[in-house]
Amino acid sequence: MTDKQKKPVLLSAQQVSREYVDGERKLEVLRGVDLDVHEGEFVSIIGQSGSGKSTLLHLLGALDRCSSGTVKLRDQDYAALSDAALAQVRTTHVGFVYQFHHLLPEFTALENVMLPGMIARGSQGTVADRARALLDRVGLSERLNHRPTKLSGGEQQRVALARALMNNPSVVLADEPTGNLDAKTSGEVLQFLTEITVMEGKSLVMVTHDQSIAKRANRCFHLQGGKLTGSTG
Repeated sequence: MTDKQKKPVLLSAQQVSREYVDGERKLEVLRGVDLDVHEGEFVSIIGQSGSGKSTLLHLLGALDRCSSGTVKLRDQDYAALSDAALAQVRTTHVGFVYQFHHLLPEFTALENVMLPGMIARGSQGTVADRARALLDRVGLSERLNHRPTKLSGGEQQRVALARALMNNPSVVLADEPTGNLDAKTSGEVLQFLTEITVMEGKSLVMVTHDQSIAKRANRCFHLQGGKLTGSTG
């Protein structure tokens, strides 16, 4: 994505730090991180385990609050929002995909995808129709009534992707989404993830330790020692 092609900034972190205090011990996980994610852009963040990738994703997704600095979604400062308002941001504007799918085992694939829509109090018929359409998009139209234990690892992760898109979020945050899959399945899930987010007009922020995956992004950043260093691509 060239400078001329760049769309408005959707998600912004400015001088973000996050530290945790345990008694007299202070652990500084992130130190002065700056990141702008544009509308419709795919950004990857690469780093080793323990580098703070998941912590940064949690801050971007309003799952945690930063110790200092600002995080904004469309110029709305998370720091100015109540916990209830942050929960609303997560429900309506952010989709999450994790390394482990976190599907509810007692629910079918269709019911798992519908869940965010029901939490957002959508009508059951409308929510069910969108869930079916999303499962069709990820190639699971024949698996709607299967529970997670009857699905392969790749199928479970595709259900999780459909669930992340249920409420039509502005951005999808993916935390090592292929880290628990074999190489072939990983490639299939990654293709669905990148193609569908782009087709849906979403921004995608993915954290990973795999450089070959990270290089598929429009821009790739490196997180090391709590610092985010410049992008490539």
